[in-house]
Amino acid sequence: MFARKVKSADFTASLQRFADLHRDCASRAKHLKLALDALCIKDKRQFMEDYSFETFHLVDELLLQADLTQTAQSVLEVESALWTLEQLLCLAPGLVGNGWQKHAIEYVLKKALFPHNLLAVRKIALRLFIIWYQSLAIYSNSNSQLDTVFQCLLPHFPLRNNLPTESILHTYCQSTASIVGPGPIRHSPLVSNPNSTAPSAKERAQLLQVYLDKFLEYCTRETVRIEWSDENIRLECAKFILDRVIVLYIYEIFPDIETNGVDIYGGWEGGEGQMDIRDTADPVVIARYWLIRWMATVALTTNNDLAVTGQLLYRKALFSSRKATNTLLTLLKEAVMLPLPCSNVIHKVFSLINTWLLQRNLPPFIGQEEIAIESLSLLLIHFLTSFFHSPYLPAAGERLSSAISLTQSLLQTTRDLSNPSTYLQNSLSTRVWCELIRSLAAGVRNVTSRSDAYGRATSGALAQNLLGVIVFVRAISG
Repeated sequence: MFARKVKSADFTASLQRFADLHRDCASRAKHLKLALDALCIKDKRQFMEDYSFETFHLVDELLLQADLTQTAQSVLEVESALWTLEQLLCLAPGLVGNGWQKHAIEYVLKKALFPHNLLAVRKIALRLFIIWYQSLAIYSNSNSQLDTVFQCLLPHFPLRNNLPTESILHTYCQSTASIVGPGPIRHSPLVSNPNSTAPSAKERAQLLQVYLDKFLEYCTRETVRIEWSDENIRLECAKFILDRVIVLYIYEIFPDIETNGVDIYGGWEGGEGQMDIRDTADPVVIARYWLIRWMATVALTTNNDLAVTGQLLYRKALFSSRKATNTLLTLLKEAVMLPLPCSNVIHKVFSLINTWLLQRNLPPFIGQEEIAIESLSLLLIHFLTSFFHSPYLPAAGERLSSAISLTQSLLQTTRDLSNPSTYLQNSLSTRVWCELIRSLAAGVRNVTSRSDAYGRATSGALAQNLLGVIVFVRAISG
């Protein structure tokens, strides 16, 4: 099916004008868009294979023109150049992944990723790097330097070695290869950000949130935009990006996850790490919030959800990997210990735990590789009830309402689980029911032993809920 119907003569005219290397670059860019609009996806791929040289030549010309003029018009030329490069990356991934024009493409991306660019340019560069990075990986053309760049795409992300990501990225963008690409050789951004003042701590925190949000959105969205001739390669791309996010981002903010994380395949719930109190504006808390949110959102995705093709693909990639599955489970455990201002993501995790505990949309690993429903249920009960031991509850303060709301959600899940009218696909063992009662009782004892505002506000409901669960389990369910 064609994206837009045009006369054959119009397409031929646009093609000729685009392919004319002596023509004005703005006109060539306009006719490239017209030509692509007239083609279906299959024909677009073939077009980009056939005219890859002319396409990259146009990128070269547009960037050179932008470098020479340095006016308001140059912003449009930069946008047009990056759009043209995006068509090449998305429509000719096999060519690009095999290393075609690797140094020249990298040179363009260095200029676009330059830390002093406008935010709008850096967002585009973020998307293009993610596309290019996974295409190279499919053909084993990625390397450790590109891993480092991927890890440093987000300004002010908290690395374990405490090195500033902006400085690392700045050094990379200033480096030149033996083979250079479009435009003159100079270390500068494509479109400079006029605001050169150093950001405050609050501004750094806000900037990190903006970038994390967009970065994780691009990871799931851009993978499905790459037009591979074999659609199975998309899953391999998703597996690669997911693995890189885990290793280069999640492991950085949860440094003991590799050695002390949950291992459901080995029967290990993970150790009890030191619960450190952190401020909500702490970059580590911000990073944990967004990464947990992303993983939980992917895990919650179902086939009934609309417009979430990327998330469905990443869900498949997530549950095809033991490392990714164990990482997800560890993040569910860690989410419960986030500061109360992060209640939105804790609610999301509680929603996922509820879905799995009530067996409404069980993860694929259940019933496979000898993972029993009992093992998952015990794990989730421990995660859920560990909320009562959060170090942030005794000093809930202005967030008391959030703490109460989370508690109500937790108690509702335990009531629904124990209620005999709730249909469960798989019956639960006596061990699970006993553990539910034991864990709830421990939580009630911990909360009611204190005289803080949270304890006073919830003690009655906790005791009532515990009695109700005991009645359901002992008296009715037997």
